[in-house]
Amino acid sequence: MTNYNFGEILLLKFPHSEGKGVSKRPVVVLAQVDVKDIVVSKVTSTEQRGSYDIVINDWEEVGLLFPSVIRVDKLATLSKDRVIKKIGTLSEYYNSIIKDKIKQLFHIE
Repeated sequence: MTNYNFGEILLLKFPHSEGKGVSKRPVVVLAQVDVKDIVVSKVTSTEQRGSYDIVINDWEEVGLLFPSVIRVDKLATLSKDRVIKKIGTLSEYYNSIIKDKIKQLFHIE
């Protein structure tokens, strides 16, 4: 099974919160938990709304189709079986911001 790294952008079959159905959507990998699962954060083309949203300015360079935002507070642990394909990889600039937002979210110093 493929391994995924922090900051990679994947297209996957994301389950709806009601548990009925799935949507294809981009996500950012935050961690590979074990051989089968990854922790991801949603990526959306909806404009920035909250303090945990990160605007991806170079969205085309990382393989996204639309201007996008990482929603660091929208996390999920999902099976790697849901991955459709790897889209791209964020730069270290974004990885650093994501890590800072995670620390804020979980009140880690």
